[in-house]
Amino acid sequence: MSRFFFDTKKGRNVLSVSVIFFTFALGAWVIGLYLIGMGSEPAEDGGNPLTTVGWIELVVGIVLFSQVFILVQQDAGVVLAGLVVLFAVFFTSFGVALIKGADLRPIGNLAIPVGILAAVYVDFFDGTFMFQSSTIWWLVVFLLVAGFTYGKVPAKVLGWALVITGIWGFLPAVYLALAIDLF
Repeated sequence: MSRFFFDTKKGRNVLSVSVIFFTFALGAWVIGLYLIGMGSEPAEDGGNPLTTVGWIELVVGIVLFSQVFILVQQDAGVVLAGLVVLFAVFFTSFGVALIKGADLRPIGNLAIPVGILAAVYVDFFDGTFMFQSSTIWWLVVFLLVAGFTYGKVPAKVLGWALVITGIWGFLPAVYLALAIDLF
């Protein structure tokens, strides 16, 4: 089923999927860099960088929600839209929590079902190693998020996992955006 969305040779509209991957990758990249210490210290007479990260994560969530509406109008788009909704809810909630300075443990609790449900999509991406492996990686990363929010996973471990997630997300987005066949 996933070839419908990713088959650039058949003239499929892959714009929405490219936007999803770019947006998701940017969200993971920004918080990952923050957690490994890049840009995490407030500038002199500057604001809290974590609040800025929160605004970015909120925008990621909103953009992902917008793509859900596009996906459900495509043939078979409802299935992929379900996965995107999971990420949209997570990023939106995470962004608001960071902006408000809220307790992140409920975000960790949210990360567990998001990761598990994302992993269920491994069969949806049948025949595409990059996407199938991503669903398993997402499970690992979301479990790391949960562990981090409860003080069990060091910030740098989660940070590097998120930086890797960002790179992993940029690769298919670039291929799709440039209409390079992934298969």
